[in-house]
Amino acid sequence: GSEMCIRDSSGYRLQLIFIAEKTGTRRNNMKIIGITGGVGAGKSCVLAALKKMCNCDIVMADDVARQIMEKGGILTAKAYELFGENAYNEDGTLNKELLSGVIYNNPSVKKRWELAVHPATNAKIKELILEADAKGRDYIFIEAALLIENNYDKICDEIWYLYADEATRRERLLTERGYSEEKIKTIFKDQLKDDEFRKHCSFVINTGGSFEDTAGQLQNKLEEYKKL
Repeated sequence: GSEMCIRDSSGYRLQLIFIAEKTGTRRNNMKIIGITGGVGAGKSCVLAALKKMCNCDIVMADDVARQIMEKGGILTAKAYELFGENAYNEDGTLNKELLSGVIYNNPSVKKRWELAVHPATNAKIKELILEADAKGRDYIFIEAALLIENNYDKICDEIWYLYADEATRRERLLTERGYSEEKIKTIFKDQLKDDEFRKHCSFVINTGGSFEDTAGQLQNKLEEYKKL
C-alpha cells in the first residue's frame, strides 16, 4: 500500500501505512464506507440500524485497536518494551492507568506507541475488509473517531458524516453518558469543526432528530445504491 505521514492533533507526525487500495484487493462489488461524526452524534445507533437494514459487516476501529493491544497480541512485546513488566493487568488487558501516566509524562513514548498501534490497527482492518468481501457482504462500515484525521478516505469508497448540532450532542452526553460540562467542553474543543467534516465527506446524515428520521435517511441512501 501507499505510505503517508500526517500530523495529528498533538502536533507530531505519525506514519500511517495504508494497506488497502481502492482497487485490486476486492473480488466482489462490496462498498467500503467510513462512518464519522462528533461525539454524541449517534454513531452506535446508526451502525446498529445499518446492521439490520443490509448485508454488511461493522468494524469499530477502537475495538480493533483494543483487541490487538491485549496480552498475546502483536503489540505485546512493544507494550512490555515501552511500559515495563506491569504493562498488563491480570486479565490480559492493558494497564490503562499505568499507560496514561507514562504517556502523559513522556511524549516520546506516546509517539513510539502510536507508531506501533496505528499501522497494526490498519493492517487488521484490511484483514476484516477482505474477510467481509470473501463472505459476500454488500457493505463494510468502518467507524473511527479520527477517520478523517487518519486519512481513512484512502481505503473507503465513501465517508458518511453523522451530524447533530452541539446543543443536541451536549444534551445526549449529559443525560445518556453522565459527562460533566467540563469534559464535554474538552471533547468538543479537540474535535474537527462541522465545515471540516463536511469538506471530507460525500454524504451527510442529520442525526439530530428522531431515530425514525435518521433511519429513513439511511434507507433512502441504501436504496440509491441498489439503483446503481
